[in-house]
Amino acid sequence: MAAAVSIPVQTFHADALEVTLWELVWAVSQVADNEREVIATVAHMLESGSVKLVGNFRECPFDIG
Repeated sequence: MAAAVSIPVQTFHADALEVTLWELVWAVSQVADNEREVIATVAHMLESGSVKLVGNFRECPFDIG
């Protein structure tokens, strides 16, 4: 079992990539090993502000905790 690592989280990047939720999930799924990794990666990217959603889910709150 891997050890937990604390990673500082920034709330928004000025140069955040703007994508739809579908585009984000699809892109991550192309390189992830399994669904659990897809979910964890997408959650981290949304929480860290490295991506900004556009489209239908742009204003939806996400409870990633």
